[in-house]
Amino acid sequence: QGLGTMSVSNNLEMKVKSDRDSTGEKKISLIDELSGTLSYNLAAKERPWSDLSTRLRLKLTQKYTFSLSASFATYAYKFNENGQVVQSDRTEWSYGRFGRFQGMSQSLSYTFNNQTFKKLFDFLTGKKSANSAKKEGDDKDEDEGKDGEDANVDPELRQARNGGAKKKEKAKTDADGYMAFSMPWSLTVSYGISMYEDRSKEINVRRMRYPFSFTQTLNFSGYLRISDGWNISFSSGYDFVQKKISMTTASLARDLHCFEMSASVVLKPYSSFNFTFRARASELADALKWEKRSAYSSNIDWY
Repeated sequence: QGLGTMSVSNNLEMKVKSDRDSTGEKKISLIDELSGTLSYNLAAKERPWSDLSTRLRLKLTQKYTFSLSASFATYAYKFNENGQVVQSDRTEWSYGRFGRFQGMSQSLSYTFNNQTFKKLFDFLTGKKSANSAKKEGDDKDEDEGKDGEDANVDPELRQARNGGAKKKEKAKTDADGYMAFSMPWSLTVSYGISMYEDRSKEINVRRMRYPFSFTQTLNFSGYLRISDGWNISFSSGYDFVQKKISMTTASLARDLHCFEMSASVVLKPYSSFNFTFRARASELADALKWEKRSAYSSNIDWY
């Protein structure tokens, strides 16, 4: 048996002038990801080619991301002896056509945090603090996270889960010498639209194509650090097809240095809860833990 896979992936960057970098320039990403994947199964006697999957991701700004994915079927449709539409052994290429477009999905997302409106106000008023360059650099690290993680995860909690030590910093104070009030938060809002083959409808016999239908999604998620070590995270959305709120979850996590305590609830569409107390070290997380969760048979409506 064997499987041959061909995958092409690339990104595109550009250098621009920057006064904040010692080299006098910095790199900005024009295309974060541009990829295509196609495989061939050497052991398959029929239809060895897979469908072609493509993906595009653009990071238009630090907090604004555009993603697009599309799929193209390799094999054409045909009618069987019963008059039903099935997939044939002939490729679309053999008819002189490109792969059959099966649909695509695209999404736009933007992240707000406690610095978003402050920076906007400073920009409108023409103010720029001496530490603005440093803060922008810090915000960049927090927004992106490791390996492109979402900004709706508290950076300190993410660092703790990855086994990193917490950064030791002096407490910030206000003009009167008191500890400055800080409650970091982040909110990511994303809108997605999908286009897909609707096989519940009649096929176009001349073109051997099904008509397309569309679905829309609106999701939001984020976190709120109410104090040092206490983190609240949440996620929800709106289902445009059912015209109601989609799955809504909320969780509370407490960093106990060597241990971590977390409690999460699902409010919609099914009510459930999960409480976990475990060691933070990955080697001990499965051995030193206590977990309590609700069963679906005992779920009740809380509202």
